Amino acid sequence: MLVRYADWVRPTDGDFAFSLREDVVPSIPPSGTRSEVRQIAARALTPESAARFERSVHRWSGPEDVIDGAQPYAVEQRWFEEAPFSAGLDVAALEGVLRGVVRVMRTPERVDFVMRDHHTLDALLYHYATTGQLPAGLFHADRHSDWCTDATLMARVPEQAATWWALLEGVKRPGVDAGPVLREREVLFCTAQPAPVDGEKNVGASLRVPGCVDRSLVGWDDALGDARLGGVDWVSLDLDYFQPARQLRLSAGLIRDPRFAELMGRARVRLFVLSPQFLSGGDRIGRWEIQGSLHSSARLLNLLRR
Repeated sequence: MLVRYADWVRPTDGDFAFSLREDVVPSIPPSGTRSEVRQIAARALTPESAARFERSVHRWSGPEDVIDGAQPYAVEQRWFEEAPFSAGLDVAALEGVLRGVVRVMRTPERVDFVMRDHHTLDALLYHYATTGQLPAGLFHADRHSDWCTDATLMARVPEQAATWWALLEGVKRPGVDAGPVLREREVLFCTAQPAPVDGEKNVGASLRVPGCVDRSLVGWDDALGDARLGGVDWVSLDLDYFQPARQLRLSAGLIRDPRFAELMGRARVRLFVLSPQFLSGGDRIGRWEIQGSLHSSARLLNLLRR
């Protein structure tokens, strides 16, 4: 069926539109409390939007590692757990994250989310349900852009990690005729992707960005030089941006830059995504098994959080 341009409704204003509740009562759960995504959506979204969110936005089934005959990580990331703040996390702490439980740690100044999969919308809803706060701007560093076109979004039932950037415009502020919480153009995105080696695939779509983003200006130095950086209060870092070593050679300057240190110091919310299946630096690598060293991920995570 031919749809006239004048009749086109963006999916983020239709099937992928999710309105936040006006009557949300923020409440931070005690340490040790686990909250499931459907509970979070019911608190943060209007009833109709919560039902559509659960129906429309899916989650990855997890890494397929076989350990002692079981697959402990082949589970959707659906839980958020409040945990005591810790400046350093070890591999044991990351085990729970690998099993699909987002670790949430708070100080009076900020909230750190440590996630396995890049489910930014889940984190946004959890933060709204617990604090009533919404982001003003987002800085996002990732080897993969995780952005898709409207046509791609409508053509399949997407996994959130691969579509969260496009889906951001679907989350609407409370109130009648309220606009998106964050528009695509309000994301400061930076990437660093080396040429493939050793038979790795290089999926061009992994660097796809919306038309409002200049593809020639997606390096970390471009993002840090953007005039909008001062309005950013959320930072999202995918660890595959820095791992393995050849990724670090492309992006280590970000860690050393004083503008990045200032940004990390004032951010109200910081998302750290392990993406363990990408630690080898490749795109899809056959089975979704964990690659690389979780010890190195823990060291990098602790460095970034400091």
